[in-house]
Amino acid sequence: MFDSALYLSYMITEVFCVFFSVGIIVKANKNVGTDMQMRHFKGMVWCFVVYLISDSVWALGQGGIIPFSRAMNKLTSALGLVAVSALTLGWSIFVIYRIGHNNMKFFMLLMVLHHTIMIVDVILVVSSVFTGYLFFIDENNIYQLGNGFTLHLVLIFVQLFGSGIFSFAQSFSNMQVKLKKEYRLPLFFIILPSAAAVLEGILPLVPIVSLGIFMAILLSFLEIQNNEIYSDALTGLNNRRSMEIFLQEKIRAASNEKPFRLYIIDVNDFKQVNDKFGHLVGDNALRLVADSLHNVSDRYRGFCARYGGDEFVLIISEEAGVQEELQAEINVLRESRADLLPQISVCSGHTVCRSAEETVSQLIEKADEQLYILKEQYHAQNKEPE
Repeated sequence: MFDSALYLSYMITEVFCVFFSVGIIVKANKNVGTDMQMRHFKGMVWCFVVYLISDSVWALGQGGIIPFSRAMNKLTSALGLVAVSALTLGWSIFVIYRIGHNNMKFFMLLMVLHHTIMIVDVILVVSSVFTGYLFFIDENNIYQLGNGFTLHLVLIFVQLFGSGIFSFAQSFSNMQVKLKKEYRLPLFFIILPSAAAVLEGILPLVPIVSLGIFMAILLSFLEIQNNEIYSDALTGLNNRRSMEIFLQEKIRAASNEKPFRLYIIDVNDFKQVNDKFGHLVGDNALRLVADSLHNVSDRYRGFCARYGGDEFVLIISEEAGVQEELQAEINVLRESRADLLPQISVCSGHTVCRSAEETVSQLIEKADEQLYILKEQYHAQNKEPE
């Protein structure tokens, strides 16, 4: 009656997912998010582990590998559905905390809505053990979907789509490239499990839903971790480490036919901005320059990074009036922002790489030398009379 080998392979696949999920929990620390964010992320993964364990026990029972009463069937089925509801809530709350929101009332409204949906879903699951509304166990001790199972799916997807759409919408209003990418991560939790659910309907004895959820968790975690490693925390641009890796790759491909240009950009009188207006205004000024540089970089399909302090790097393939374009972009963004930043100007030095024999340090030094000359000219022109 049962194909024990298929159910056994089903269980083994989920056991591997358990071990890998525990590995993610161990690696998820405060270095990739705040304490509250990581608490909800870990809680979500633990709920997934509970789902995997309950589903594995169900597979062993359905395969006739272990004794499996109707009561045990109901218990594992209900536990699995509750775990799915809880992990959906955990992911949604993690997304809300990750994005944050200045409007505390709206923030609390989202929290209450998601918790309410989860509570309703759990009540439906638990009551279905007795009513068979979402699921029931037939006379052959086989799990069957009830008439109301669609409502369970609707509640799950309302949570996923709610947090996913909210996060995706925020990606358009936030200028930081790091956050733009991160705010679109919740789409993984909509697309992958949804596609997996469709496939599992076609191949019922393959744990595709478990693999789909695991892949969504793994890809999201890796993307967040990658952002923390290779992104600048203040500006959201690529950091110096990322820039050096990219620059090495560009140098290897450089030739007379395929040259590229390296620009080093420095904010003029930045120390005075910090001394006069404070470090918070100085940080906002750096973010403004970073956002402006990102816009210019996108225009030329280039690569931009924060090199350190008030210095930035832009790498593009074609010739351009970078300093003029960047200054114009800074002026436009400054006027559109409500934080009343002081007047900001920049200087840039650049060099052209036409040979794979160049090194990162040589290119940086050449661009820096030109920047130094232009900075001297700037200070001479703007020297205050004694």
